[in-house]
Amino acid sequence: MDGLNIESPLANIYDRQTGIKDFKESSAIVIGVGGIGSWIALDLALIGIGTIVLIDPDKLEASNLNRTLFRLNQIGSYKTIAIKDLITERRPDTIIITIEDHFQTYLLNKYEVDYIFDATDNLATRQMIKVLGENFSTSYCKVGYDGFQASLSLNEFDSGRWGDDGSYTVVPSFFGTPQILSAMAVIEMLIVDEDKSKTVNFNVKKILNKINQQE
Repeated sequence: MDGLNIESPLANIYDRQTGIKDFKESSAIVIGVGGIGSWIALDLALIGIGTIVLIDPDKLEASNLNRTLFRLNQIGSYKTIAIKDLITERRPDTIIITIEDHFQTYLLNKYEVDYIFDATDNLATRQMIKVLGENFSTSYCKVGYDGFQASLSLNEFDSGRWGDDGSYTVVPSFFGTPQILSAMAVIEMLIVDEDKSKTVNFNVKKILNKINQQE
């Protein structure tokens, strides 16, 4: 077997990812890795982010499986560990740090990341980051949805459709809405070359209806 070069099956995994810069030196925090955050974490890894910090105190429940890629045998595991396992399978070189606790602002000093994705189902995290004011300069994205109604806010802390208490009431039992929102968040934060301070409110069902009308 001496001299035999056994190439990894993932050696050429980025060969067709053209037109996108190399993100292996970039880092991100994903706060809340449930219905949306798990997709964001996976999308970040697939696009090549080198280091990802996952923050969530919750364990995986059966009800989470209707809109995520988590496996049945992962029920009862921490969500952070479960998504780390999924990422490592596809991107073994990605550095994954897991925190099984609620987000605290000191973590922003401990992990000086390039991007922050807030996929929590409340506004507490956004309020904590907002308090930092001028001392906060990292790109921040808040994402969430309630049924087909979705919001994506980039570096804005007073807008978005999350209700008075920031909670969600309807969670469709399919992948579509969180996948679309995750893709939009990652593209807007990492790829789109424009002023990254805005909020987008949209209805996924209406978008699909418009597409169907154009066909």
